[in-house]
Amino acid sequence: MYNLFDDILEHSIVLADALKRNWSIEVLFLKNNHHVRYKYVVPVYLDHERNIVQLQRFDERIIDINIEDIIFCEVMT
Repeated sequence: MYNLFDDILEHSIVLADALKRNWSIEVLFLKNNHHVRYKYVVPVYLDHERNIVQLQRFDERIIDINIEDIIFCEVMT
């Protein structure tokens, strides 16, 4: 983690870095007032204007997540 004050900025940096290097990430976010955790997903598209990131899992599903809903985001090592 980068330990910045702004969570949205921190998550954007992690997502952009993982997108550039094609790394998998672990992400925890809110969906319908429930916490959802995905491990080993790869960001494939990042839209800063709409604050949307598209994540791809191994089974080829694409998941759209609002960056503001992300609680935790970390590169898997």
